[in-house]
Amino acid sequence: MPDMFHHLTLNRDNRGIASVTLDVQGSPVNVFNSAVASELQVALEQLEQQPPRAVVFQSSKPTGFFAGADIKHIQLLKTIEQAQEALVRGQQLFDRVERLPCPSIAVIHGLCLGGGLEFALACKYRIARDDPQTRLGLPETQLGLIPGWGGTYRLPRLVGLRLALRMILEGVTLNARTAVNAGLVDLAVPPEDFESVVRQFVAERAAGQSVRRPSRGLIGSLLDGIGRGLVFKLAQRKIDHHAKYYPAISAALRAIKIGLDQGHQAGLAAEREEFPRLLFGPVAQNLIELFLRREQARKTATWVSPEVEPYPVQHPAVIGGGVMGAGITQLLAMNGYPVVLKEINENLATVARERVTKLTRDAAAKGVVSSNEAEAVLQRINFTSAWDSLSNADLVIEAVVEREDIKREVFRELAQRVSATTILASNTSALSIGRLAEAITANERVAGLHFFNPVHRMHLVEVVRTQSTADRVVATLVELVRRLGKVPVVVADRPGFLVNRILFPYLDEGVRLTIETGRGQAIDAEAEAFGMPMGPLALLDEVGIDIAAHVASTVIGDASEVSPTPNRLADMVKDGAFGRKCGRGFYTYSKDRKRGQPTRWAWDGRSPEPIQQMTPGDLTPIQKRLIYPLINEAARCLAESVVAEAWMVDLAMVLGTGYAPFRGGPLRTADTIGLDKIVSELDLLQQQFGPRFKPCEWLRTLAAEGRRFHDNQSASTISQSQETPR
Repeated sequence: MPDMFHHLTLNRDNRGIASVTLDVQGSPVNVFNSAVASELQVALEQLEQQPPRAVVFQSSKPTGFFAGADIKHIQLLKTIEQAQEALVRGQQLFDRVERLPCPSIAVIHGLCLGGGLEFALACKYRIARDDPQTRLGLPETQLGLIPGWGGTYRLPRLVGLRLALRMILEGVTLNARTAVNAGLVDLAVPPEDFESVVRQFVAERAAGQSVRRPSRGLIGSLLDGIGRGLVFKLAQRKIDHHAKYYPAISAALRAIKIGLDQGHQAGLAAEREEFPRLLFGPVAQNLIELFLRREQARKTATWVSPEVEPYPVQHPAVIGGGVMGAGITQLLAMNGYPVVLKEINENLATVARERVTKLTRDAAAKGVVSSNEAEAVLQRINFTSAWDSLSNADLVIEAVVEREDIKREVFRELAQRVSATTILASNTSALSIGRLAEAITANERVAGLHFFNPVHRMHLVEVVRTQSTADRVVATLVELVRRLGKVPVVVADRPGFLVNRILFPYLDEGVRLTIETGRGQAIDAEAEAFGMPMGPLALLDEVGIDIAAHVASTVIGDASEVSPTPNRLADMVKDGAFGRKCGRGFYTYSKDRKRGQPTRWAWDGRSPEPIQQMTPGDLTPIQKRLIYPLINEAARCLAESVVAEAWMVDLAMVLGTGYAPFRGGPLRTADTIGLDKIVSELDLLQQQFGPRFKPCEWLRTLAAEGRRFHDNQSASTISQSQETPR
């Protein structure tokens, strides 16, 4: 009955082997929704009525096996009853897969995540293609949820409790080879042999041959058995801090424990109890919203008209082989682009080669690419000091030292050396792109392309457009960022752009508080208690005090009052306290300890006062001084149309700075606290500490009208409302 199916096909060959091939229509990846589940149910009924010798579940999509449940479908669930019904349906479906009266084999390539892995776990066997695109995991806690279709029960039994806890509680994903060693898949096969080995593997299973899976060893067996209580106790201790903000972690741990202690049905019931409670809580709502906005940001049509066609980028080049230039070059080459990396002279070109080589071989050591692929990446890069090597470049990314005069000179030289259609982009973190563009005549082809450090780990890229930048240039850079696996956010050319501009009031206040109190470690602890990944001083050390000093002079220069931060950072630079990269900044660093004792720049020797406990919906006085200026600057950026919508601010700050994701971003935080409350407390802070706390007029207007940032306000509406307040 082939016309019953739209999202899958069911075929049987003359050997008596069935194959269910999934291709969910209207989606670039396979995702579970009610229609897909219904068709899979019908396919299972046919397999049960006429059992084949073996059945293969596979995907015809190049993106992978299954990316999990359709998040938009999850958002349609409005009641606990609806959520529980969806869970029951999925659990029963996968139980049915598990009970098939024949060997079932999941053939995995690309993404196998969430509900996709739960589906594969219900099969008797799993075989995976061994390439960098194959990733297996249960990342539901990253969305504030837990696996709900049997994953908390099946995964620990297959791979052992310790690894299952890491995969479920921390969202750790495995590549094909690691999955084999863990017993998660039965075989990992190179792409060139994949089809033939899959055929042989399926034939052996159909013939009744068994598969030998790796032993967990004596220690693993003991910890999964009589030592299980100790493993859970240690896991609980490890998650205690994060579980305060991410309740899904504790919920997942409870479900895993119930499943192991009480059995299959109890484990499924625990999932059904925990999942709906999390789904309708604020943390999951914020994390799901961020996920969907992230996908929206990766669409070129979000930023320019759909009619605008990007230029094809085939021959990119990078000027400058420092930390950022090397990172950008490696990223381009890792994604298949042949790249020219130009330095001033051959000695610096050699140093740049060493940087990129280390980055690439580190990636191979971590299993991101194979050793052969790593060497192929390096072969794509031309390290040179010759300008002639750029003659056919269609995009040049400047990543030289953060000085306007030097960058302008690079642009002038480029304008003479490359084609008149070549796009010129600067990786500056704060300098005006418009002023850099003044160095050449055709400034419509100039834009900013601000990657964050470290390039290979940070997901955000700011695409900076000037008043002259052509739409097609913006579309080209957005498309390039997407192809590189990053998330673009298009921002206007303002001092500090978006992320650094919003971040620096937070950093500035952290330095001010440290100067006032001499207790920098306590200040950082307050920020971490709010949910930030690190405090302002630790973040400055991570960025680099020298780099931060350059940005501070640009961003804080227009502030409403004189700040001591630029001078403090300049003094630290003179002292050689550059931050983590040199082993000393606000803190001391060593190879063994990420962050050691505070230095004289962060601590004056007094004993720190205890951190005040934060109550839900409220902040401590120190947290207000750190976070409210950040929210205020975010509101100002929205009012000035640095970006068009509130979600763009929130997404950029979460991806670019690690701003507490469970809070949804600074403007979502403001909506949650209440704009009227923030305005009144900013007024009090202004009276006590100075005009830098003066509320943004748009923030005050929204508060007075009882509105919120996420009431679908666009930048144009904001500007009009500012001019003619209602």
